[in-house]
Amino acid sequence: MNVWDRSLFVRRLMTLVVWALLSALSMGVSDAAASAVWEFVDRNGVVHMGNVAPPAAREVVWLEGVGSVVSDKPKGSVRHLSSSTKYESARPVLEEAARAQALEPALVIAVAAAESAFNSEAVSRKGALGLMQVMPATAQRYGVTARSAQEAKQAVMEPKLNAHIGTRYLADLLRMFDGDKELALAAYNAGEGAVLKHGRRIPPYPETQQYVERVLNIYRSLQR
Repeated sequence: MNVWDRSLFVRRLMTLVVWALLSALSMGVSDAAASAVWEFVDRNGVVHMGNVAPPAAREVVWLEGVGSVVSDKPKGSVRHLSSSTKYESARPVLEEAARAQALEPALVIAVAAAESAFNSEAVSRKGALGLMQVMPATAQRYGVTARSAQEAKQAVMEPKLNAHIGTRYLADLLRMFDGDKELALAAYNAGEGAVLKHGRRIPPYPETQQYVERVLNIYRSLQR
């Protein structure tokens, strides 16, 4: 074996060793770590998820036993809601809005958890606002008017009004789709037009499909 062949052999051997070490480390991750997934929505409305230590100083909703976020039938429950100050602040407002529309509080709370992680100041890139991520056009549909776009935004982001608009919209969607929670939630995420366009079925959008599953997982957890 000449010098060049020996050098190539050593490099290949080192590559195999590094690959083996990385594989062993990945296999060593505990089942508990793999099954605990955290999620939060930042001020821009962007959803962040992971199964390692979340960023510091974040209001985090923990999902238990989810495994892969995009699994066919994710199983999950919400933990630590009672320790979230944002949840404790938002819960009475969401429960009041749910009662006003004769909806289950658990369903409304689950929507708010998935939409904003109970952040009343959340604003998405698409312009959805507040706890229930209400779009300005939806707020206008339910009678919210203002002299300027900024005033309208401030009004819609007020937690009580936001909760009532979002909950009323959810109630109307449930009536539109004959009480089918999956279709109503899909419409809340993608718009009722998208659900109607696809034959009154959940649209084939990964974001919407995952959203429906996430909300229903939280809803079922809150019912226990």
